[in-house]
Amino acid sequence: MERVWGLKKIVGLWKYFLIIAVVWVTPVQAKTIALAEIPAAVLTGLKKHHHDAGAITVDKETHFGLTLYEVKFVTHGKQHQALFDQQGRSFAHEEAINIQQLPPSVQSAVKKLFNQLTLKDAEVIHHPDGRIEYEIDVLGDGLDWELVLDNQAKLLSKERD
Repeated sequence: MERVWGLKKIVGLWKYFLIIAVVWVTPVQAKTIALAEIPAAVLTGLKKHHHDAGAITVDKETHFGLTLYEVKFVTHGKQHQALFDQQGRSFAHEEAINIQQLPPSVQSAVKKLFNQLTLKDAEVIHHPDGRIEYEIDVLGDGLDWELVLDNQAKLLSKERD
């Protein structure tokens, strides 16, 4: 029985890793679409969350086989991005912020990652479940990087830009 259970675990782990590998290499496809092509539910979702959005552009994207709409817009002079599904449900909202608006703990964590550092720009990402993350573009040790940290200054992602 122990041997069968071990085999089941191994097969289960291989399935898990195969799914992760497929998701990892699945490309994101994007196409800017005309306002007339945007599903009404997406516009309703946008107006529900951002009633004063202006200068709207929309990219239709496929992430992991799921069709999403990346809506770029301006409110109060600030650039925003939000992701919606075809039913108008919000997946995330990004807002450009000044580097000085990053929490001190996040700034400190970023400075520890590189010997030479220039902070280029930052965005705050609001998730529907209440999580907040910070996406920061930096020049670190002579290379461009995109960093994502959570509200507790934990590094979630560090990728070459």
